[in-house]
Amino acid sequence: MKRRELLKAAGALAACVVASPLPVRAQAWPTRDITIIVAVGPGSSADSVARGVAKVLSRELGVPVQVKNVLGGAGLTGFAELAASKADGSIIGLVNVGGLLVFPHVMTVPYTWDSFSFLGSVAENYFGIGIAANSPIKTVDDLIKLGKTRPITWSASAIMNGIAMVQLGTLTGAKFRFVPANTQPEAVAQAVGGHVDIVLQTPPDMVSLIEGKQLRLLASATANRWPNYPDVQTLKDLGFNASSVVPLGFACPAAVPAELKARLERAIIVAGKDPELLATMKQLTIMPNAMTGAEFLSALKAQAPIVDEVLATAGMKKR
Repeated sequence: MKRRELLKAAGALAACVVASPLPVRAQAWPTRDITIIVAVGPGSSADSVARGVAKVLSRELGVPVQVKNVLGGAGLTGFAELAASKADGSIIGLVNVGGLLVFPHVMTVPYTWDSFSFLGSVAENYFGIGIAANSPIKTVDDLIKLGKTRPITWSASAIMNGIAMVQLGTLTGAKFRFVPANTQPEAVAQAVGGHVDIVLQTPPDMVSLIEGKQLRLLASATANRWPNYPDVQTLKDLGFNASSVVPLGFACPAAVPAELKARLERAIIVAGKDPELLATMKQLTIMPNAMTGAEFLSALKAQAPIVDEVLATAGMKKR
């Protein structure tokens, strides 16, 4: 009797093992809160996008998702913390061109491209060419003509803002020189004060001064026109295949198991189409741009030679 009971129990256990799909770890995940590392301060546009994504991820994955602002080193500290995080799918980060294409050229960093797996993008910044209202430069053609006689100086708080200027110079033969600024207001003030010829920044950085007649929007430096200035053409509208592409996307440590990365990527794709997040981006004047992980990685790497050229021209490359 006991033998029959043991055989019956063994059979039941075998059936349970066969019926349980592998791997079990993917079924059980997530078992803890998820954190999104954001290397900028609370209240910034990027931070607001990350918090919107966090809400969608929490709904899709069934656990709380929180944003952790990690400041320091102009964003380097956040990238370093993400790269060193435990690879269990509980830590992801908002990543951008600066941390991957700029920092490694100008300083020693504790990570490489291979430190991360890319999960997808939800948005892209608008950039525009701002110029002092009293500048004699009235059109992009004027800018190009002047740039063939001397270098046009452009300020920005981040070198990626001016990718379009490198492309424009390559297309036309005009010369452009980057003048770094520490903050967004400083970059704009340099143009308003006539210390540089133009500024490359986002709508929130420039709209108040455009409305105050201190600054003019010469052209949109992204693929689309600014929603609040639909009559101002893009560089592409004007016949120049030039655009500053700076997607806002997410990555995790490279060693995160593939099945967990796939679930995170699916949730981020859902976030990119979420009506509430799209409304937030519209309010912040941020361009929706949902991409898969592979598309996001490709978009970032496409900027590498352009950023390299800007850094070399500005004398900022690590020796």
